[in-house]
Amino acid sequence: MLLKVQELAARQEPLRVSGALDLTELFRDNPEFKPLKPVEFDLTAQATENRILVTGQLACEVRMQCSRCLELFDEAMNVPFEEHFRVVDDEEAMESEDDEAVPVKEERIDLMPFVAEEFVVQLPFAPLCKEDCKGLCPECGKNLNEQSCGCNTEKIDPRMAALQDWFKSQEE
Repeated sequence: MLLKVQELAARQEPLRVSGALDLTELFRDNPEFKPLKPVEFDLTAQATENRILVTGQLACEVRMQCSRCLELFDEAMNVPFEEHFRVVDDEEAMESEDDEAVPVKEERIDLMPFVAEEFVVQLPFAPLCKEDCKGLCPECGKNLNEQSCGCNTEKIDPRMAALQDWFKSQEE
């Protein structure tokens, strides 16, 4: 989706942009995340002086792998989108690098890379199938959400193991 900078600046009202972006290729080699549908976006672009503000929502159904139990689950993601663009010429671009707005020199702005980036950044770092997911047993690997196992999961610091033996000899 391309925004025409001069056309948008000449408009007195916001421009509404909606559509879908297929990110299947971006996640091709990623076993943890798989978009089940294209990312749908509903954005509004508004021009003021030498700035363009694009806001809206991104939505997509994503299949994720739980970081605790490794099971796959589907989740609907709704991501807010906001990006600021600053229309500049070649000399202006170098002057104010501390501004958070994306400098734009061209006649058109391609929103697709910004939509894709925002969606990827908003994916959870450690997705969970449910908040109280018990994960896998560290000894036998069973999914503790499905069944409990009889493994001894008590961890003993090897530096203190000698003290455990000492306490056992004191009890006898």
